[in-house]
Amino acid sequence: MEVSQKIIDYAIWYYLKYYPSPKKLIQKLKEKFWPDSEKWKKYWWIWQEEIDYLINEKLINIIQENEVIKSKIRILKDKWKSKLYIKQKLFERQEDKELIIKYLEEAFIDWEYEQLNKEYEKIKEKFEKQKIIEKLYRKWFKYADIKKIIT
Repeated sequence: MEVSQKIIDYAIWYYLKYYPSPKKLIQKLKEKFWPDSEKWKKYWWIWQEEIDYLINEKLINIIQENEVIKSKIRILKDKWKSKLYIKQKLFERQEDKELIIKYLEEAFIDWEYEQLNKEYEKIKEKFEKQKIIEKLYRKWFKYADIKKIIT
C-alpha cells in the first residue's frame, strides 16, 4: 500500500503547525481527502485503512502525543491554570485521556495545593468566607481542597 507523498507532506505540515491530537489529525485528513472534498477526484482511493497506515507507519516518528501532552500541561501550568482547567482543555482537544490523567498527576503533585494556598492568601483579608469559597471555586479549584485551606 503506497500513500501519496503529497498526503504525507500535508499531514506533516498540518501536524507541525497545529499539534493536533492524533484523532484530530485523522479527522482533518478525512475532511481534506474524503468524498465531497476537492481532493476526492484525485485521491478517491483513500479510506480509513490508508489514513491509519499513514498515521501508524509513516508519521510514527513525528507524532509524539505524549510529549505534546506534557508540553501543553507545562505551558498551562506555567500560566497558573488549575489541574481541572488543564484537564478540560486537553479533553476538548481529544487527546488520549489515560495519558492526560497520568501526566497531570505527575505534574501536579502538591503544586495545585500550593497554588490554592497562594490564591487564598491574596484574598483572605478582602472577602468573607463564602465569597472566598466562590472565587476559588470559579478558578477551578476543588471544593474539598478549598474547605481544607479555609478551616
